[in-house]
Amino acid sequence: MDMLLKKEEIASLRLTSKLLKGFADYSRLCIFEVLKDGERTVSEIVEITGMSQSSISNHLKCLRECDLVNDRQEGKYIYYSISNNKVNDIINLAREIIKETSEEKYRCLNY
Repeated sequence: MDMLLKKEEIASLRLTSKLLKGFADYSRLCIFEVLKDGERTVSEIVEITGMSQSSISNHLKCLRECDLVNDRQEGKYIYYSISNNKVNDIINLAREIIKETSEEKYRCLNY
C-alpha cells in the first residue's frame, strides 16, 4: 500500500531541512562554538575563528534571519548570542552520533 506524506508533514520536513541548513556549514558551526559560552562581538568572533569579518558578518546575518542567534546593541558594539539553548543540544547530539557511528563514515565525500 502506498503512503503519501500529508501536506503538514511535507511543510514540517521543509522547515526542518531549512533549519538544519543553518548547521550544515563549517563557518556557522565555528560561530556557534564561539557563542556557546556567551555573547560576543563580530570582532571577537573574527579574532577567535581567524575568519574574515565579511564572512562572519554574512553568516551572522543568515543565522539571525533563521532566529538561531540574537543580537543586541550596546553603544557602538553589537553583541551576538545563541537564541536557544537547544542549538547547543543539536550540536552535541551530532557529535554523539559521530562518536557512536564512525568518524570515517562522516568523512565521506558524497555529502
